[in-house]
Amino acid sequence: MTLSQLKKRRSAFTLIEIMVATVIMVILVGLVIQITSEVLNVWNRSSGKLAANAEARIAMDLLTQDLETAVFRNNGQQWFRAEKATLNGATGLDSATVSLSLFSPALDRPDGRGDICGISYRLDYANPIDGTSSGDLTYVLYRLVVNPQDTFEKLMGDTAQNVLPDGDGDDPEWIGRDGFRASIKGDGGSNYLVSNIVNFEIDFYVADDGKVTTETLVEESSIGLSDSTRFGSGLPGPSLNNGGATVGSQAYSWEDAPNPQQLAYRQPLAYAEIKLSVISDEAMKLLSSGKVSQTGLSVEEYVTANSETFTRRVNFLARPL
Repeated sequence: MTLSQLKKRRSAFTLIEIMVATVIMVILVGLVIQITSEVLNVWNRSSGKLAANAEARIAMDLLTQDLETAVFRNNGQQWFRAEKATLNGATGLDSATVSLSLFSPALDRPDGRGDICGISYRLDYANPIDGTSSGDLTYVLYRLVVNPQDTFEKLMGDTAQNVLPDGDGDDPEWIGRDGFRASIKGDGGSNYLVSNIVNFEIDFYVADDGKVTTETLVEESSIGLSDSTRFGSGLPGPSLNNGGATVGSQAYSWEDAPNPQQLAYRQPLAYAEIKLSVISDEAMKLLSSGKVSQTGLSVEEYVTANSETFTRRVNFLARPL
């Protein structure tokens, strides 16, 4: 063996050196993959929270706008209605919700004569693409805005304003005169506002009557009425649980009220507290698939861990005329 051949032989890697280098390389690659995976998970969680913030901000801003400018009149007609309920959506989750109907000069109202619009909100568990109950389902908040002319001609005045929509049924409508109907969800779910709202709650408060012992939170269930807040149309007797006013000067009262709190509700509405819980897209997909049990959490625990809750207090700026 020549000297040059010996040098070449000594410059080559041994099998042990190659194996050690391979092991080190595998460890390094594994660490890089783990770090990258953690970074991607953090990114996805952050993106989900940002999306939840954006969804909540859109809904909150519109709700604030509509409630602050809501129209109230003491003319025997119903001007405001909010019905609290429970929405049976994803398996194992009963979401708190409220259907809301009111009149307001919405800033985003359609062009045309007039300014007051009939507006309704409703939360549903539906396909965000077409509004049906099939396919990829999520919680969708819908917002109906009826143009000012139809509102004035079809939705306001005697009979049309006796009872506002309560949001009940698979596809509730705002029904007016001359056969006028406006779906709250819209044709094919066209009144889509935001999605992934797993809870939509509003608490209403009446003005303080000056007595420390008087509660201002409107809770009709405590006095034997349906859990709703209605202004105007103070119809007596059996109609109380459907169309009668529960707040404001027209709120139904009787001489020997079963609960004195009913009389306190005859104060005007002062403010509302809105609560929206928004879940991330990734978490919503697992929730709707019914596979939450694979995470080792209950449905309620999973929703709490993967959702953001936003609250806002909104003052009613208008006072009844």
